[in-house]
Amino acid sequence: MKPGIRISGGRFRGRKVQAPPGLEPTRPTPGIVREALFSILGNELQAGGFCDLYAGTGSVAVEAISRGAPRATAVENHKIALECLRKSAQELGIEGELEIVPADAMKFRRNPVFHVVFADPPFAKITVELLDHCLTFCRPGGWAILQWPSDRPQEWPEDVTVRKYGSSMLVIKRKEA
Repeated sequence: MKPGIRISGGRFRGRKVQAPPGLEPTRPTPGIVREALFSILGNELQAGGFCDLYAGTGSVAVEAISRGAPRATAVENHKIALECLRKSAQELGIEGELEIVPADAMKFRRNPVFHVVFADPPFAKITVELLDHCLTFCRPGGWAILQWPSDRPQEWPEDVTVRKYGSSMLVIKRKEA
């Protein structure tokens, strides 16, 4: 069986995205967290572009396209992960739907054009400010979602929703319309 990360829903359900051997240097978003993310978003995916900061293998961006996002942007700066992303896009025939940006996610800049911005950085580098950084790329009514480690308790403002899934939490904030 070909190594990789299985897409769990949509038109590419059951297909795999490429992954580096041993999954290093990436830490793929666990399947249960991806399932929860897309369950929370539901039809919101179809409302606009999806951005996957710290994309790694791109499994979240590809899953977003698979489940109805009209386009996705995957931001990653690791050479091996970028090679895997490009191979996956080619194998799935989504080069026109998936923009791959070779950049550091914290240096990435874009006008607020996305409906959903998801960030799953290395947990050692994660900061509370990243949620607001994600919101800068969201258009009004859009969603910023951060994967946060469950073992790092954090007080969040009232307008932030937090849901726990094993060793990860999804931290969700909607930009005012």
